[in-house]
Amino acid sequence: MASKNFFWVGTILAVLLVSVGILAFQFRPGIRVTLHNAGSSTIRSVALHVTGSSTSLGDIHSGAEAITRVRPTGESSLEIEFVDQDGKSVRLDANCYFESGYRGTIQVLVKDRKIIKKQQDINLW
Repeated sequence: MASKNFFWVGTILAVLLVSVGILAFQFRPGIRVTLHNAGSSTIRSVALHVTGSSTSLGDIHSGAEAITRVRPTGESSLEIEFVDQDGKSVRLDANCYFESGYRGTIQVLVKDRKIIKKQQDINLW
């Protein structure tokens, strides 16, 4: 009887620990950025810049997307830098505002050296 109770207590504790881990991962600080290349050619050497940090995404092929999390160290916006098909460096401002400790998502569609669509859901908590 005692071993049966121990099994159930252990199972409940394991489920609780996994649930807390999933919630902590989901709500950790940072902005989840999805960058979609809607253009007809690959954008190369893609990097995301926020205050105090840069994140390299490598190349993003036509029709593909890259997802990462950025964590600024202060007041920030998101800048997207890449090299286009002509070998020209492009730097775009996504025109959004967030700070360290903020959470949320930004989805950006880039086409022909321009941001053609941006959606954001950013919150302090």
